[in-house]
Amino acid sequence: MKIHVVSFQVPYPTNYGGAIDVFYKLKALHEEGYEIVRHTYMYGDCHEQPLLEQICAKVYYYPRKTGWCKQFSTLPYIVSTRNSQQLLKDLCKDDAPILFEGLHTCFFLGHPALANRKKIVRMHNVEHMYYRHLAQQAGWNWRTI
Repeated sequence: MKIHVVSFQVPYPTNYGGAIDVFYKLKALHEEGYEIVRHTYMYGDCHEQPLLEQICAKVYYYPRKTGWCKQFSTLPYIVSTRNSQQLLKDLCKDDAPILFEGLHTCFFLGHPALANRKKIVRMHNVEHMYYRHLAQQAGWNWRTI
């Protein structure tokens, strides 16, 4: 079975919890016979990892579009900076299910081009609660500006 896996960052080396979770999930899916089409965002000191090509049928890398102007989106920064039209095109190449790894990767979750696709969102930790509490700690909201 073929599956697309979209993740927030290159999961190798496995030097923190999120990378460990994603990398070993990919490895387990590969060992179970899944044909994995891997989509990942690169930023900071991340770079392409040949090891991923050993466990994935195809690996796509996309740049993360960061910057101060992304702060003005109605979407969370971690989502709005992972908006690649090339990702959408690559996901539309077939009709395989899509696993979105974390809230970070969900920019295209509700996109009409993916309306008939099976989509799974794997939340890391309890992200919605984390971001709600983070917003509350900021001490303001859009209604008070």
